[in-house]
Amino acid sequence: PSGSGSGSGSALTLDWIHNVQTEYNARTGREVLGPESDTDATDTDTDTDPLYKSLNDGMKNHISQYYSSQGVQSNYSLSRSDNSGEYTILLYAERIQLQHYHAGSWTARYTLQCQIENSVTITGKVRLHAHSFEDGNLQLKSTVDLPETTIGTNQIFQQIQQWDETVVLQPLRDVYTDMSGDILKKLRRVMPVTRTRFDWNVQGHRGIRELGAEVHNRE
Repeated sequence: PSGSGSGSGSALTLDWIHNVQTEYNARTGREVLGPESDTDATDTDTDTDPLYKSLNDGMKNHISQYYSSQGVQSNYSLSRSDNSGEYTILLYAERIQLQHYHAGSWTARYTLQCQIENSVTITGKVRLHAHSFEDGNLQLKSTVDLPETTIGTNQIFQQIQQWDETVVLQPLRDVYTDMSGDILKKLRRVMPVTRTRFDWNVQGHRGIRELGAEVHNRE
């Protein structure tokens, strides 16, 4: 419901809800998913800019190749600063599957600065957010700064993909490979304060919980 009152007890107005959604989308990168985000060049300067056209075409192919799986929403925006030779790419992708109790998003911002002919300096930042809420509430948030590097203009998307694999994803794979070993052992006490070792048999505890629920229902 919406309302227009100014008192503390009034309902939230539609304008307030829209403003909050707009700010949230801008901070997370989700605004590029909206219909108002037009990634095609419209002014004459960018129409005649070969690097802008190359980046625009390259991002369309990149999105199609890596961010078009079933259930994934993705898009990007491309902008150029006037007379500075700087380009900014904002990429956002998300997959929300409430029926399977999980969701996740990938936000990446890349900044390119033109150098000598046919070369650019590129740097960036990637933010990951994964959320699983089946029989619990587990979230992963990770922010990765990408090191500045100078490459040829024909190597931009190879560099982005290399960053994704080696700088962003591989460290996470290494962490989760050892998650059930040293990491969880370091998080829990060797001996609890009760001086009784905890039984980590998940199935056993789940069975006790279901049995308790059945007894409660019979009562």
